[in-house]
Amino acid sequence: MADTTVQTSFQLDPGTAKAIEELKGTFGVTSNTAVIRKAIALARIAANNQNDDEGTVTLVDKGGTHLKVSLAS
Repeated sequence: MADTTVQTSFQLDPGTAKAIEELKGTFGVTSNTAVIRKAIALARIAANNQNDDEGTVTLVDKGGTHLKVSLAS
């Protein structure tokens, strides 16, 4: 099966648009599409590694502080 590309458009609130702009630098990319691809990849990693009993993932910041994040809606 050949890869196909689907074109989609989004309407973003100003806060989300600003976050995407900031993440371009963080991720080292230049396009909104690249930011969204990386964000989806990170979301998949989190979903695949969640704590089964809680539906959470635990992040550890540079200072060693643990932050539990819920993946539930």
